[in-house]
Amino acid sequence: MEPISIEGVTEARGLKGLFSPPGGQWVPAVVLGDLTLIRPHGMAGIPVVAAVEDPRDVALRSRFVRGSCVVPGFGEGRTEASVEVLLRLGERLRREIGCRSPLVYGSDKHVEMLIEHGRALSEYYLFTTCSEEVGRGLFDKERFYEMAESVGIRVPRTRRPGRDLADLREPLLVKPRRKTSWAEMQRCLFLGTAKARVFPTRRALLEHPDFARFEDDLIIQEHILGDVGALVSFHGFADADGRVLGSFCGRKVRTWPKVAGESSFIELLLDAEVRAAGEEAAARLGLRGPFKIDLIRDSTTGELYVLEVNARFNLWCYLGAVHGVNLPAIAYDYHLYHRRDHAVGDVVPRWRWVDLYRDYKAFREMEEAGETGPLGWLSSLARSRKVYDTFAWGDPAPALGWAVELGARRWRVGEVRDRLGHSR
Repeated sequence: MEPISIEGVTEARGLKGLFSPPGGQWVPAVVLGDLTLIRPHGMAGIPVVAAVEDPRDVALRSRFVRGSCVVPGFGEGRTEASVEVLLRLGERLRREIGCRSPLVYGSDKHVEMLIEHGRALSEYYLFTTCSEEVGRGLFDKERFYEMAESVGIRVPRTRRPGRDLADLREPLLVKPRRKTSWAEMQRCLFLGTAKARVFPTRRALLEHPDFARFEDDLIIQEHILGDVGALVSFHGFADADGRVLGSFCGRKVRTWPKVAGESSFIELLLDAEVRAAGEEAAARLGLRGPFKIDLIRDSTTGELYVLEVNARFNLWCYLGAVHGVNLPAIAYDYHLYHRRDHAVGDVVPRWRWVDLYRDYKAFREMEEAGETGPLGWLSSLARSRKVYDTFAWGDPAPALGWAVELGARRWRVGEVRDRLGHSR
């Protein structure tokens, strides 16, 4: 079927006649996210309408994508335009299928959009979020730590710049105060790639040339000592009453950069203490909808500290779905059919998720520090079954598309270099 123009701004392809109301074919989920959120829906037989910012996004090649929508983007003045596009898409879908479609969101910018525009979007979409008070509290890290302490959750001692830092134990961890719009801070203060930075002393922090420039947008806390393996997490989906309908625990094997970096190699975890701490934090904070609670185990005391809460779906959902805890599918059943009886218990970890490009970067960092060599890295990858960031045997087109695009891009760069060389 030819692409259907929606007021000249976006496209929805293959929508007409594909879906019918509950009782017939399945209702599509509109996914604001990448393959790690698209594939869990496909594994459950749920058709996907993918909302992407780039019409060349390899996710659109997935066999699970039945329709697509191109949005202008989120943040930096683009969110309002994207909301208008999503509203028009939602209206079109509701007219086609006779009911609202589940909306799946996978980034902090999406959460920010729902905080500001959730009421309007709820006319056409089904989704569950935290209350506005909790949602805003989770989004601002200073407010989050104050909120967590007030309900008795163990978190690292935290301060804002300008307050007395003398009572904080060194070393100190510096983070952006908010979860979005800190790219310049990352480039200047966090060495370009990390999400935070550890300073050995207060003096080293205060004397950093960029500290004064960004201090209004920072928080400072005691750095809890622990290697990457001490970074654990509790993932779940809670209904509007706060009842957790499905959950699992996870552990980071490697990140890049090593300190405060992005996940490159992760696995599920069977740990009753992590589960109990996560369930307690979710209940005390009053979490609703999808969530991920990041924790760290102090290497000196063994105590678990809550570091952060992300109230959205994330890349761990793919690994969870492979193990039978499919949080996006659980949310779908809840939103459309009010189902709350998923019999999901502890799972035995058998698979790991890996981003090979990022994990290679992590390996190079470890190699330079003398922590491992090529055989050690390759051995760690070979010891377990894996799912990948882009490639999947049952859904190979996105990876093939990525490879073709990469080859074409390198060819174009080579051609430009040749032309420049001939012109000299």
